[in-house]
Amino acid sequence: MIRILITGAAGRMGTALTPLLRDHGFALRLLDLAQPQAAASDDEVVLGSVTDEAVMRQAADGVDLLLHLASFPNDREWRRMIDTNLESVHVALEAAHAAAVPVTLLASSGHAVGYTPADGVGDRVPYPRPDSLYGFAKAAGEALASLYADHYGMRIVSARILTFDERPRTPRALSTWVSPADLARLVVASLDAPAGHSIVWGVSANTRRPVSLDAGLELGYRPQDDAERYADEVARDLGLPSGSAIPPLGAEPLGGEVADPARPLGEPW
Repeated sequence: MIRILITGAAGRMGTALTPLLRDHGFALRLLDLAQPQAAASDDEVVLGSVTDEAVMRQAADGVDLLLHLASFPNDREWRRMIDTNLESVHVALEAAHAAAVPVTLLASSGHAVGYTPADGVGDRVPYPRPDSLYGFAKAAGEALASLYADHYGMRIVSARILTFDERPRTPRALSTWVSPADLARLVVASLDAPAGHSIVWGVSANTRRPVSLDAGLELGYRPQDDAERYADEVARDLGLPSGSAIPPLGAEPLGGEVADPARPLGEPW
């Protein structure tokens, strides 16, 4: 049976993905500082820090995929961002290498390229243009993943996750949403990742999406959800007649309001 280690399993993404990956038939090992609410009796639970090298090496032993979700979910002051969000990537990659884990999947973020205009992404995978300290740490994590993949011949996927939620709730999310079910499909597809470092978009098959699915399709990721089914609902929340009254993303930064230069760096959003 395929075994997956999920770091940050008590967080929002981990809580949503745990039952979905269990339903796919995987054995799960869940790591966090707190007891994961979504843990079931058959899951292994490891209570410890993702930046503790000994804990991570033990947790990575015997797994087929290391899914690294653990991080602060938005900006914090510089030292905490480096000590947690970036250091945890380093420790996770070291643990994956030491345990010869076949595949590592890192939860990167669209905020790693958040200053890229939404209408300027197209089919390419843009170079880092972080919109925050959080985005910088994710971009640096991608670079570290590239180093480990090239140096050790590891199979690593960095998923630039856009708007993760049960359903899209804002006009921007109609373009950038990724459903829990589709993110679980991306995890499954990552099991067949080739050697090297792959960067893919963590986004659903949204009609309005500003990014290409090509990199994910090459990996075998085939999202099935589309935010457009919620467009009228989002419009009603805004007092608009229908979803067609909501314009698609234009030249605004992919990172949305996080990319506002008036927002102080290091301030949580």
